Amino acid sequence: MTEYQIITPSAAMMALPDAFSGRETDALYGEAVTLIKRQDDWVEVVLETDGYQAWVETISLGQLPPATHHIIAPRALLTVTPDIKSPALGYLPLGALICAEADHEDQNTLAVIGADGIKGYIPQHHALPLGQYCTDYVSVAETMIGTPYRWGGRDSIGFDCSALVQLSLAAAGQKVMRNSGDQEKTIGTTLDHIDDLRRGDLVFWKGHVGIMADGQRLLHANMHHAMTAIEDLRSALPRLEKAAGPITRLARI
Repeated sequence: MTEYQIITPSAAMMALPDAFSGRETDALYGEAVTLIKRQDDWVEVVLETDGYQAWVETISLGQLPPATHHIIAPRALLTVTPDIKSPALGYLPLGALICAEADHEDQNTLAVIGADGIKGYIPQHHALPLGQYCTDYVSVAETMIGTPYRWGGRDSIGFDCSALVQLSLAAAGQKVMRNSGDQEKTIGTTLDHIDDLRRGDLVFWKGHVGIMADGQRLLHANMHHAMTAIEDLRSALPRLEKAAGPITRLARI
């Protein structure tokens, strides 16, 4: 088996080798994948981050230098020079893994080393060295408010509910599984009652998960708002129960 990295901002991982077969998740820039088999312009891969197996287009794969940092901003704009006014090469989403070094001309900038040694530049505070993490995962999730909802989306241009939880926790140094059903089974300790909820607790329904911004408000990527939004949990419960059934678990990380 051969290991590659994702060299585009993200790569849609599809159920079948077909762009219209249904998005399973996204692999992010710098994440490692192991190749299983090829079919035309597609490869079946396993995403090292969480073990997800699906198909990606071969154009998204390549070889990158070893990662040194992870992106903690919603999106880091990659520019041609350290000057933020210079042309943009693209963006790097929350959770992307990059090889970067401090820029000698501008200490507020990181030089990102891409495939074939090509360089781009991002603001230094948009990334942290591997092994260093954000202190509050809810604060990371709050930066995603207004991000469009996207079924299967894991790139911060469009999230689903469990990707918001997974990547926010990853920015704070906690690795969790990708799907809400698996998260429900494996994350934290169970709380007894909705009145026990506080900031950072998770609320699960069948096929859905949200993060408590405090004891009353739920932060979640959801189809009703078509974005990541905050709303009063108790006010939203009738709508959520109609869509997904009763709450199945309350968890504290």
